[in-house]
Amino acid sequence: MKKSHIAIIILASFLHLVNSAWAADLEEGFMGYKWGDDIYNYDGLKQLYSKAGITFYSNPGESYSIEGVTIGDVIYGFYEDKFYAVYINIDSPDKYDLIEGHMKEKYGLPDSKTSTKDNQFTYKWKYKDVAIKLKIDQISGNMKVAFYHGPTSRGLKEERILMEIETSDRFFPIEKNENINMTPFLQSWSDR
Repeated sequence: MKKSHIAIIILASFLHLVNSAWAADLEEGFMGYKWGDDIYNYDGLKQLYSKAGITFYSNPGESYSIEGVTIGDVIYGFYEDKFYAVYINIDSPDKYDLIEGHMKEKYGLPDSKTSTKDNQFTYKWKYKDVAIKLKIDQISGNMKVAFYHGPTSRGLKEERILMEIETSDRFFPIEKNENINMTPFLQSWSDR
């Protein structure tokens, strides 16, 4: 068997093991960031962009990995200084396929949407108060997964601004510090 097939099987097994821990984590927050928490509770975040009460941050000293493989850049979204969204850049089709498979296993078959205007294909899942979107730009090949906490983002009236940000890749790639703390992706943050 090819090394890539073995790596994919190991990665899929790992994702299956963290399934229940991730669900509990996703209900409360994302990888140690609690939905609705104030931005001032998180040190080390670097502001990337701000418009109409929405501010995006990265943590140059933090990255996620699966079995030693880095999972793209992570952007944390805050609405009126409250944590409401996560955007993760996916940098390879193999990682996209693994995330898609995990989502389907955990949350079932998704709704899907194709936008010919934006050349976007989007899978959508709903888990309690969290909406999950897995997107691919069919022309550029840019891929990302996003998590949105509904109650925290209820006041967002600027749908146009949100759509502009969702379809933008202006944040990627993120500049990283030399000393990066690698955190296993989808590991329960209560274990950290």
